[in-house]
Amino acid sequence: MMAYQVFPEICSSALSRFAIQLIPVLRRSWLLMKRKICNFTLAISLLVLVLATVSFSAHAQPTVHWRLDKSAYAPGDSGTMTITIINTSGSPLAIRNFTVYYPWAGYDTNGKWLSNANISYDLSPFKALTTTGANNYSYTTPLFNVPSWWGINSPIQYSCPGSTNNRHGTYSGCILLGTNSTSRYEGHDFFVTMAQAFYNPSSLSTISEWVPVASLVVLVIATAFLALAWDSLRKLPKK
Repeated sequence: MMAYQVFPEICSSALSRFAIQLIPVLRRSWLLMKRKICNFTLAISLLVLVLATVSFSAHAQPTVHWRLDKSAYAPGDSGTMTITIINTSGSPLAIRNFTVYYPWAGYDTNGKWLSNANISYDLSPFKALTTTGANNYSYTTPLFNVPSWWGINSPIQYSCPGSTNNRHGTYSGCILLGTNSTSRYEGHDFFVTMAQAFYNPSSLSTISEWVPVASLVVLVIATAFLALAWDSLRKLPKK
């Protein structure tokens, strides 16, 4: 009986000593793992920060403003557009080129592709824009002509991409800007306001509209006089 009592005590004592020896080992392992996790997290955070900084610097773009020479246009009108580029990227910038696609760019009502609905302009040498001072550049386009079939309800056939590798494509109402900050072309939307058409009949057309009415009135009056005259003639005594 004593042997059975001593064995559990020996086992319990051995387990206690093993646990006491294991606790420092587990603590050291946990501290080492915790340190590795902290170092890994710090490295990932620094990498994300660096990538974000590089990405921002590489894709920072200037601000593009546009202004038309008229507030509204009628079909067949002509005009010009002034494009102003302001360097707001935070670093020196060089303007390489830009391409303008007018809102009517695409096919006309006969299914024919319009050949004069866009212009391209290459700067040679490139226009350097600083971050302060000489940080803007303006360009006025050649005279454009609004097609005679283009009006206030005419739909734009194509969209303007935010960024594209293709400078010459199917775009409408779009300014594509090329700079030294990226090999791609950055797109900027614009529109041309069309005047509302109102019908204002001329005096000649007004007269022509009233002629049938006046003729009818004269005919009614003449018929009435003839009826009265005929009635008077019937009442005359016969000889």
